[in-house]
Amino acid sequence: MRLWSLALVAFLCGAGTAAMFRRFANRDAASRALKRLIAHLEEIRLYADEPALIWQAQIAAMRESGRLLIAMIKPSLIIAVPMAWLVVQFASGFGHAPLPLNEPAIVTVHLTRELNAGDAGATLTAPPEIAVETPPVRVLAQREISWRVRPVGAVRGSVVVDLAGSRFAKSIASGPDWRWVSPRRFRRIIAVAINPWDGRLPAGDVKWISVSYPEVPWLGWFLVFSTLGAALELWRR
Repeated sequence: MRLWSLALVAFLCGAGTAAMFRRFANRDAASRALKRLIAHLEEIRLYADEPALIWQAQIAAMRESGRLLIAMIKPSLIIAVPMAWLVVQFASGFGHAPLPLNEPAIVTVHLTRELNAGDAGATLTAPPEIAVETPPVRVLAQREISWRVRPVGAVRGSVVVDLAGSRFAKSIASGPDWRWVSPRRFRRIIAVAINPWDGRLPAGDVKWISVSYPEVPWLGWFLVFSTLGAALELWRR
């Protein structure tokens, strides 16, 4: 299910990107610049024993590369921000898997202030399917408090941190089925805008809360399927 979902999304992204370049790029200028660029690269190969000619060809190739970039700049600017945002979402949804059953994981709280003695009383409450195996472990230099947890059953719920009279929740998921997970919940607005799945943390001493979900290699498959989508879009037209 995960691979097919990734394949479909990547294919559509590639096709959409190709359509944007086809619609907004200066194709005539790009084609002329590309042909001249290839010709100058051939000069470098043919005149390998002529340093002066090679230097001239390199300068000319750089100039044509700039012209090619200018011809492509408009669609590049249009898709840059949406694609960057989408890639962050895909890294969360496709780049991490739910916690595997009976395997340890770490829940970490990062504070905005230095830790103090009272933070030793912080507690982590989890669903019955998530066993909390350790008391809070404080890392003073990092301003972090961590717990080791172990999923004993499949669940999609929340863990709750009680710290200095405040409560902070973080979503958690475990089990063999693919689910969209959020590795980290933030307090900063800009971070929430980039990764909105958990929502914003309430006001307090906590900067972010993370769950150590296992990472999944996804970028290579995304590039393969998005390239296929782009190629089919260009071929179709």
